[in-house]
Amino acid sequence: MEVLAKQCGTSLQMIEQHYSHVVPKMFTRELSGVEVRKSKPKKKTVSPTILAKKQIRLTKEFNEWWLEYKKRGCI
Repeated sequence: MEVLAKQCGTSLQMIEQHYSHVVPKMFTRELSGVEVRKSKPKKKTVSPTILAKKQIRLTKEFNEWWLEYKKRGCI
């Protein structure tokens, strides 16, 4: 917790007060940085028609995003 307090630029007391109820064991999978899979995920086969529709939708969304970005200057 001391390292966390230093990185956050706050006191150890504040970290303990607000986060002492969180025990690292509660989040071992998330905090470990390692994803353990028991079996390989199944590969999905997707038809070319579905892929084409998805590509069109994503292109449209990107173009809308780009126009908004150009208008505002930010996201």
